[in-house]
Formats: sequence, C-alpha cells, structure tokens
Amino acid sequence: MPIVSVLWGLGLLAAISLSLLWGGSMSYGLAHGSLEVSGTDTLVEAGLNRAVAGLLDSLPERRWRVDGSPQIFEFDGITMRISVQDELGKIDLNQAEPTLLASLLQSAGLDSPAANDLADKIVDWRTALPLRRVNGAKEQDYRAAGLSYRPRNGPFQSVDELLLVMGMTPALFERIKPALTVYSGRPLFDQQLAPREALQALPGMTSQNAEAALALRSGQQIAADISVGNRFAALRGRAFTVRTEFQHGGRLIVQHVTVRLTENPNQPYWVLNWRTK
Repeated sequence: MPIVSVLWGLGLLAAISLSLLWGGSMSYGLAHGSLEVSGTDTLVEAGLNRAVAGLLDSLPERRWRVDGSPQIFEFDGITMRISVQDELGKIDLNQAEPTLLASLLQSAGLDSPAANDLADKIVDWRTALPLRRVNGAKEQDYRAAGLSYRPRNGPFQSVDELLLVMGMTPALFERIKPALTVYSGRPLFDQQLAPREALQALPGMTSQNAEAALALRSGQQIAADISVGNRFAALRGRAFTVRTEFQHGGRLIVQHVTVRLTENPNQPYWVLNWRTK
C-alpha cells in the first residue's frame, strides 16, 4: 500500500507538470497578457506546480500546510521558500459585515469613529443600491471630492481596488492587505487558517494573543481540511495564494500567485491573479 501511494504521488506530480505546460500556461497568459515567459517565470511556475501537488497529496502527513507556513523546495539548483495561504483564512471584501471591516481597520490603527466611517464607504463601493450609508460615499460624494472615477456599485474585482475607496490611504492599505481577499465568498473567515492581520480583527484580540495563536498553530498539521474521498473533487473551487521567494540573477524574487483548483487532473488549477511583491 505505501508503494501504491508513492507511485500515485509521483504520477500526480508528473501529470500536473505535463498538463500545466499547456493548461497552466493558458491561464498564466490571461494573467500576464502579452508578457513573454522568462526564466524567472518558469521557476515561479515550477514552485506553483509543486505547491498544488502538495495540496493534493493523498497522504495527510505529506500535504503542505495552507496557513502561510513556509516550505523549502529545490528546483534546478535554486532553493525556493514557498508558502500556501488558503483564501478561506482571509476577510472577503465583498462578503464581510461592516462590523468586521471596522474591526480590521481599528486593528490597523484607526480609532473607532474613523474605522466605522471607512467601513461604510467600503460597503457603499460594493453595493448596487443608490442609497448611501450614514458615513458612506456614493457617486455624488466622489464627484464633489473632485475624483475622476465613481464607485463600482458592485463587487470588488481585486483587493487592490480598495485603494480607490474614498478615505483609504496607501499606508493603511498596506497594513490590512494581507488580511483581505475577494475569493473566499464567505462573510466570516477560518481562524485556523488566518494570517496575523486577519486574526487581529477579531473582537478582543490583541497582538500578543494573535502571536500566541500562531505559535500554538505552528505545532499542528494545518492542511486543507479534506480527509476522505477524491481530493480533486473535494477541493474544487477553493482558492489558494502561493507565495514563492528565491534568489535569481543576483535579485530577490517574490511572487504571489492566486489559483482556484479544478476537478480536472489534466488542468488542476486556474490562475486568478499573478503579482510581484
């Protein structure tokens, strides 16, 4: 039985590597437009394929953690530091209640009134209704502020879009960005998978408590919570961000690739977002 598991794992790695030369590169092309594939991109893609294989491994003890903990992967003489973050551990900009958004903003340094005001503006940005929340902002407010754009009045398409919301500053955005996603589709987040910035948004959570929770978690096996059945089917639709870091050509390369898993072994994922730190 162990031999069968090993052979299955090797077969999976081979299938992913071969299929993603075609399928993965198609979705990669959507994210990169006309950008030519470089040696660096090839290394990042190799790390990404290894991370996906780690997610789908049939043996629980070999599955990669999905709470942002780093793994070491050697490829073509390059040592990569790779981490996988389940997007279910983040706060969804399109689903979170205003109270959770305000709590996140307070944890990043805003006082309560300022946090509530900005939370209202975030909700107004994503809401189609023309009515403005008490401290929110709609089209007339953006016009009065002399801005050349208007709120989307629909779901955020990316976390970076938050920078357009009236009242959001680049410095504040950088502090809360690690806690945010647009891919979970849930109003709450999984605390067992959450990064530090999301944990600190919980009511009554201090930075010391968040650090203690992370330290406790480090001794546990935190893999995608699927114990039985076909992992391709069980993880279908789940989104994960793979962070790859390595030295190449005398430069530190840091890339973040967000993927959504499929049920198709020939094309295990679609690239949702590909960005450089």
